Amino acid sequence: MSLKKAYEQFFSMGTSVSWSNMMSEEAKAELKKHYSSITAENGMKPMFFLDEKENLANPEKYHECPALHFESPRIYLDFAKESGIPLRGHVLVWHSQTPMWFFKEKYSKEEDAPWASREIMLTRMENYIKGVLEFVQTEYPGVVYAWDVVNEAVEERGQQGWRQWSGWYQSIGEDFLIHAYRFARKYAAPGVKLFYNDYNTFDTFKKDFIVENILKPLIAEGLVDGMGMQSHLVLNDLDLDGYKQALYKYGGLGLEIQVTELDIHNNDPSEDGLNKLAEAYSELFHILLDAKKNGKANVTNVTIWGMKDDESWLTDFRKETSYSLLFGNNYEPKAAYQAVIDAVK
Repeated sequence: MSLKKAYEQFFSMGTSVSWSNMMSEEAKAELKKHYSSITAENGMKPMFFLDEKENLANPEKYHECPALHFESPRIYLDFAKESGIPLRGHVLVWHSQTPMWFFKEKYSKEEDAPWASREIMLTRMENYIKGVLEFVQTEYPGVVYAWDVVNEAVEERGQQGWRQWSGWYQSIGEDFLIHAYRFARKYAAPGVKLFYNDYNTFDTFKKDFIVENILKPLIAEGLVDGMGMQSHLVLNDLDLDGYKQALYKYGGLGLEIQVTELDIHNNDPSEDGLNKLAEAYSELFHILLDAKKNGKANVTNVTIWGMKDDESWLTDFRKETSYSLLFGNNYEPKAAYQAVIDAVK
């Protein structure tokens, strides 16, 4: 049974896709078989929309309204349109993979270049969001059903709160976030859902900070529809009870909950290691299903972050081979896949 078929009564099942996946007929067949949602792993992040060559060559012309290009995002949007698989937009405003020159006066790449003024950066933010949304909604109407508007605005290390070293915080201040949602709501087509997305959202301090300083103010203005729990987990450091409590807390706000970037790092490819991975996925999906059935959290999507093990970002990130996903290197279903299928039964 396919993942999307197994879970169609509860929530959509998604995966992240790369440029290489879009070049592979085998990958496309697997996408059509198993998934009812896709997310571009990298190709729709700000660095792929911002036209560096044009902006740096004509900084006065594009001082307030950055030049954009759309070659990279089209491959994902074209596939989503042709296959009929809805796409999550990821991401509009993020400190990472947004070039530092974008935040500087005259789009300067000099290391000590001054930050652009708050007023200019708010204008650039609005025009960037407007440009991306208008492109997608004009040329691919109905294809993108949700956007991660802001990603990873909170730094949990040392219970710091706002990620103060980000270009957005440095150039605008902490209210950059609420402005981003005001602009996104202003230009998003009716029915397109707006999410806040972050990692380690079950960390106690981070969870409480997100609820009080991000979600509640956005809810008060009607600017957010859902919470994105990335869910990059580690097999030998799991706290699924804490995860469940966080899920309930976000769900209690009345928002949609989407598990946006799920993987469970596992460095043990033995049968025992893969069975432990399967048990972890089983427990997690039981938590999600129970929350949905019992009204504790309105889970509307679960997106696995990668199609098969040898494509997982975790191998580079963790500096060791990660066997973290539902499918092996040749798309063969692993015990974790069967555990996810069995959980819904």
